[in-house]
Amino acid sequence: MERFENTTLFGKYQLCRVLGRGRSGVVYLAKHKDLEEYRAIKQVAKACVDAQQFRKEALILKCIRHPGIPVVYDLEEDEDFCYLIEEFLEGDSLYALVSDMGHFSKAMTVQYGIQICHLVNILHSARPTPILYLDLQPRNLLVCGDTIKLVDFDHAIHLEEAEHLTKRYGTIGCAAPEQYTGAVLNERTDIYAIGAVLYYMLTGDFPGKTPVYPKEQIDRSLAKVLYSCLKENPKERYESADQLGKALEQIQRQMEQRKAGVFRREPESSLVIAVAGAFKGAGATHVALGFAAYLQRKGLSVLYEERNESGVVRQLAVWKKSTMDQYGVYRICGLSMLPLYGKAVKLESHFYKIVVRDYGTSFHQFSQETADGYMLVCGSKPWQLEAVRHAVQFPESPPGMAVIYNQFCRQLAEKLPGPAREAECFLMPDCPNPFVCTRDVQKVYDEIFMSLTGGKLGGVLRALSGKAGNIFTKKDF
Repeated sequence: MERFENTTLFGKYQLCRVLGRGRSGVVYLAKHKDLEEYRAIKQVAKACVDAQQFRKEALILKCIRHPGIPVVYDLEEDEDFCYLIEEFLEGDSLYALVSDMGHFSKAMTVQYGIQICHLVNILHSARPTPILYLDLQPRNLLVCGDTIKLVDFDHAIHLEEAEHLTKRYGTIGCAAPEQYTGAVLNERTDIYAIGAVLYYMLTGDFPGKTPVYPKEQIDRSLAKVLYSCLKENPKERYESADQLGKALEQIQRQMEQRKAGVFRREPESSLVIAVAGAFKGAGATHVALGFAAYLQRKGLSVLYEERNESGVVRQLAVWKKSTMDQYGVYRICGLSMLPLYGKAVKLESHFYKIVVRDYGTSFHQFSQETADGYMLVCGSKPWQLEAVRHAVQFPESPPGMAVIYNQFCRQLAEKLPGPAREAECFLMPDCPNPFVCTRDVQKVYDEIFMSLTGGKLGGVLRALSGKAGNIFTKKDF
């Protein structure tokens, strides 16, 4: 493991760690010793790139001022390397998030896609000469909060230079066909890459020569957009990033209209969902994280809030090398997480549309919580049944509580206790990674979401006549 405690560049930048490695160099996280601010320092060997080419990247960034594009502070060099000192943008790359989550929902993809189109349109609208990015790919797009940021401009060029390129670069799976053939490059070359990134977010894979569009992930309207982006002939693609962005905005409006049945108006305060386990080891934190991640994939603004002393959020933050923002919130695997703080800690107020509060095994706190929905996580093993029966039939249980039998064992269905006060029960199949939602797990979360938000399920599904993931009520026992 590399250590940088005693490494200072140019008398003021204390190196902290490696942020990433690319084809031509390394990006370090550094702290300005006098200003006490973090910087990203891109180091490129002079043997790999000439100083003029490196300076061009800095000049391109210098002429663009936008929150989604890093600020350039300085250019430096020594005997062996060139250095670009940039604003440090804290976030996870789309590549890292898809690796953690498997793929994004349609809502997340459209939301991020609109922002990507906006950033690319800014480059294409630059004056006096449009800028082509030419290497749009998941590793170069960071998610900072809910905002997309574009980094690594080492292949960007001015449009007037496109016909004189002697070397061409691009990421396999994202680069347009003309980047391999020597044909003319223009704005539509970046349009192809946007389509490839959209496809990657939706499926977790890059499009092949003949892209396949899984029906469960891509509906007809979005598939039409992708077809237009990924045409081999550039003239058949969208004319501009702005035109593509407007097509995605139309899809988003249609989705918002359908979602209006659940949220008919913007809530004045967050909707709170309280989660607790019937006993230690029932899986309350696992389910709470999974449900919060599910809501995030639906395109909702959601916060996972730790109300127990497990320390899970800080452990995850160490694992993912995540740091908190000014609200005390960590961004981990694409999800906003608030760890448990002491009563003396005062944080700035934040607003999320939904807050999922994890009470662990603090059942009394859970039952006393004023929430909009309640989820009690239970087990279904023979040695757990007595603890489950005590929890689900507890006199102070909140009304309308959703009871979740985690890692459901169908052989014990007839022995599971029905909850008091007509609460609904859900059968949760095994889910090793809470951030990756399988089809069966998503089905359960869909049903829980509809139940907690007052949706109509079109009738009660019987547990013993279907697959794990069905919903049942007390009268089923």
